[in-house]
Amino acid sequence: MLLRSALWELRTLFATFAGMKALRALIAAAMFLLPLSLGAQSKAEKKLFDKTVKEFSVAKADKFLKKYPKSVLAPRITEMKDSVLLAEYIERNTSTLTREEALAAAPGALDAIGWKKDGVEHVLALGSDLSLRMLTPEGSLEEFREIPVYTMEEKPGVLTLVQAMEFIQPFGVERKWIHFVYRNGDSEYVEALYLPEEDLAFQALFYGKPLGDGKIEGQSPEFMEGLRLSAEQAWLANRLRENPLLIELSRADILTDQSIAWWLGKNPKADTASKLTFGLLDTESSMVQAFQSASKERGKGCTAASFDIRGYTVICIKKGDQYSLAWCEPICQNRKTDRYIRSMFFENDGTTMDVVYYKGKTTFKNKISVVSQGIWHLK
Repeated sequence: MLLRSALWELRTLFATFAGMKALRALIAAAMFLLPLSLGAQSKAEKKLFDKTVKEFSVAKADKFLKKYPKSVLAPRITEMKDSVLLAEYIERNTSTLTREEALAAAPGALDAIGWKKDGVEHVLALGSDLSLRMLTPEGSLEEFREIPVYTMEEKPGVLTLVQAMEFIQPFGVERKWIHFVYRNGDSEYVEALYLPEEDLAFQALFYGKPLGDGKIEGQSPEFMEGLRLSAEQAWLANRLRENPLLIELSRADILTDQSIAWWLGKNPKADTASKLTFGLLDTESSMVQAFQSASKERGKGCTAASFDIRGYTVICIKKGDQYSLAWCEPICQNRKTDRYIRSMFFENDGTTMDVVYYKGKTTFKNKISVVSQGIWHLK
């Protein structure tokens, strides 16, 4: 087991450099990590084993295994052979093209990287729409591929590369994946893995509200509870979780943001409208939690409260067991120049709310009916 572990570490180590001579030297050195139990071996077997290790090659390994297939030393020779074959495969399929050479072969590309398959050099050039051209090192088109843009928007923002393409081996040395990171505008951040041999892509997305300095407050579809992820998706999702620029929202805040977005979409001209559309709230939302601890006004069969949450000033109403969002506007940033809600109370009928605003030294009022959802703008 110790030898097997040592050889596996050598395989992994070799993936970071080239040179068969160096690998053979390391394999030979590894044979001295364990004492050999030679009591049951013949002199001829021992001699051939020593010679095979000293002058190791796949042909010499095959010769030993053919002559002594049941030898207790056969597994050691087999592992050495496997290591050399793997190293030869890696060397044969590791591009020597620099990034500068790859980009020179793909003018106009968002990024480019050298890719060697079966001993033949290629260039993979990534376009701004995630189109992927496979080129010769001289720039001739060999094949056209396309990686789908992962987005939650009908019209995503401009795609920009956050991290350049690189070959990595997150799941063992046998397969080399291309890893890169991109943004769709300011509100979407995507981690991607691409396996060029199979034209196979995996991606994980984080989206939400941009906070500046590259930060996004939001969520990821890959973070959903109960979702079964592949090893590739799980690896990408974990990178999103560990990224300090990506701030994950609680489910309670997500529900609140969804309610605010819904209300704004249903009431785009609320400041001049004669009728509003109230939105029902999920009882697990942070808005309902904030309502429960806020100062309330009591009406006829209902209560109402105004408070700030998630960048907005809202008015919520509770009737029985149901909570509704009646009003929503951005939080006042400057009380000397912008309007803000100074007070709120129910009229004598118990169903009409008077919402009093201050703006500088002026005051005005909105009346909102919790029955008809009508609104009157009074100066």
